[in-house]
Amino acid sequence: MRVLFVYPDFYVNKTPDGRITYEAAGWYNEGLASLSAMLKQRGHETALCHYLCPPDKASFQRDVQRQRPGLVAFSLRSEVFRIGAICAQWAKELGYTTIAGSCHPTLAPEEALAAPGIDIICRGEGEVALAELCDRLDAGRDPYDIPSLWFKREGEIVRNPVGGVVEDLDDLPLPDFSLFDLAKLTSTQTFTALASFTRGCPYNCTYCCNQILRSIYPNRNRWLRTRSPQNAIAYIRALKANYPEARYLRINDDIFHWDEDWLEEFTRLYKIEFTMPLAVHHRPNLFSERAARLLRQAGCYQIYFGVESGDDCIRNDVLRRRMSNEQIERAFALAHKVGMITTAYNMVGLPYENMERVLRTIKINARIAADRMLNPIFFPYRNTDLYDTAVQAGFLPANTGYEEEAICSMPGYGPDKIKFVCSNFKLLVRLYRAAYRLPRPLGRRAEGLLDRTFLWPRLPYGPLTRLALGRQEVSAAGKRLLRRYTPGLYIFLRERMVGGRT
Repeated sequence: MRVLFVYPDFYVNKTPDGRITYEAAGWYNEGLASLSAMLKQRGHETALCHYLCPPDKASFQRDVQRQRPGLVAFSLRSEVFRIGAICAQWAKELGYTTIAGSCHPTLAPEEALAAPGIDIICRGEGEVALAELCDRLDAGRDPYDIPSLWFKREGEIVRNPVGGVVEDLDDLPLPDFSLFDLAKLTSTQTFTALASFTRGCPYNCTYCCNQILRSIYPNRNRWLRTRSPQNAIAYIRALKANYPEARYLRINDDIFHWDEDWLEEFTRLYKIEFTMPLAVHHRPNLFSERAARLLRQAGCYQIYFGVESGDDCIRNDVLRRRMSNEQIERAFALAHKVGMITTAYNMVGLPYENMERVLRTIKINARIAADRMLNPIFFPYRNTDLYDTAVQAGFLPANTGYEEEAICSMPGYGPDKIKFVCSNFKLLVRLYRAAYRLPRPLGRRAEGLLDRTFLWPRLPYGPLTRLALGRQEVSAAGKRLLRRYTPGLYIFLRERMVGGRT
């Protein structure tokens, strides 16, 4: 059987005047590459329609007919579900059987299968279920009892229980990197290859879907899994063979790596065979001197940490992050000590946040002196604990749409202030960082002046927000142009930055 994967790969944004706009993403998708590898291992064929903007009906139907698939499989995040469902309807009009998987069908199965164009959904990991489905359809056998799949059948819905997770990731074939046109991916513009060695997360942060995803499996106690160090090296070897131009490797695991004995063996093997600098994610309360040393030995030049909030109550009680300010500051200090570039993930506009509490987030970012900061406005995804918290507290209307602007509104801390904080976050951090560098008495006075200014209730939030957004758009446009049209200069600048830390 020939399976055509459809991958809507773009961001959905809403302009200040209420218009919906789309921004190309262009990322490698580990899940699709793994599904394709499993299908090919079982003798099936695969192809990919990788859309960086919503297709029109005529071009989409031409793309599908050109591939002549036996099954059209959609990978749908919540953000692009509406558009994916429309495309599925267009595929159905041509007589094709459709299936949808990924986050949205897993977390909202009833809504996903209610879409007229979707015949089947897959809940959870799909390698085993999709391969079995294709085997049975090829053989003309009844597929309706396959675990993890829900079907429409004669006006009824067949809801099969979710099958177990694949407990040993080494049992899976290596991803089918050839499914993607690697030369056209966004990461390729900077000669960066993407890799994932782990599935699952041991934590239960309230804004994340991990807790719900884990709960659907019968063997949920095996939710956290990783490839062996040897298999991870084989993975990189295959990736490098498909993308020999790669100069950097970004590992997208949520925590790389929580097991330091694993990390030590991986580092030993990696140094023998590869020289690509690494970028990884880690968690502040798990980051140790040993982890910092091993990562630097492996050539890690950049590390990402989740800070999220500088307020203890927000971070630990509301977000359930379970870490202290001291642990966060120590993790960044360790990373800086061994010469890594650091990036801090933050959120603003969290439930129960206010100006005083978000100021603590600004100040901790000033203290940790991260090289880069990301600070989006919290988006409450349905079916997460924090979404329920926001709705029950009256901070957010229920059933907020995925393409709507969804900003929590707390007493005295509404969207105008949240947008002001978000758009001016980096500037404010730089100001506090400058104050902390001053001699102690003068620095305290400067900090107090900044505090009073930030908390002054008559600040012109709207004009200051518009000014900051305009400045950011110019800067972002410049970076996009530099990366797209003068990648050599972009790489030169990055290699100079990396060179000082190797």
